[in-house]
Amino acid sequence: MNILAIDTSAVSVGAAIADEMGLVCQLELGAGRQASETLLPLLKSLLGLCKLALSDMDALAVTIGPGSFTGLRIGLATAKACAQALAKPLVAVSTLEALAYGAYEHGHLLCPILNARRGELYAALFAEKERLSEDMLTTPLKLVKLVENYSKPVIFCGDGLIEAGTQLADLLGNRMLKTQEQRQYFLAAATALLGRDKYLAGELADPIMLQPRYLRPSAAEENRQEALDA
Repeated sequence: MNILAIDTSAVSVGAAIADEMGLVCQLELGAGRQASETLLPLLKSLLGLCKLALSDMDALAVTIGPGSFTGLRIGLATAKACAQALAKPLVAVSTLEALAYGAYEHGHLLCPILNARRGELYAALFAEKERLSEDMLTTPLKLVKLVENYSKPVIFCGDGLIEAGTQLADLLGNRMLKTQEQRQYFLAAATALLGRDKYLAGELADPIMLQPRYLRPSAAEENRQEALDA
């Protein structure tokens, strides 16, 4: 069994392959790389390293957000095209769930956060790999109020710490923990492993109907609505 995963939801562009034993291989390009220019060559390199072809994949997995609007569109369009052309199943993975999977630690609550700009965060809450909340668009203050419903310390991970880390620490004190920085990335690897698990559980997406999970309108949509309301 081989699962090919694509992640273009954040500042990096990544792809990975997992099989029934675990992670086979992953490649990731750092910040500043354009998914539209690098994703297909990256997939070709990954398959070449593994000596596999797209036709050898049993399913494809892709992060559907929240995250970069442009990146999500490119990653999802590529995954959908491959799945439909090869008649392969497609698995949708939340970016926040993949982030949590990569930073999992036994016995702790886990809160992946991504910078949503304008003082807001994309966030979700997990425990023992069990989802405790839906993906949400929230503020640091509202997130702290959610976390305070639980007695355990909370491990935060993700690029939302860059903007909101100090505020969260001030509000939560020693209840706030941070995962090791290197475990916050490699989303493609986590997407491949999660995709494998969801594929085996029969949690498949419709390649035609699947859409990115933005959680907020695009800037263009917000500007258009403001013009209509004016």
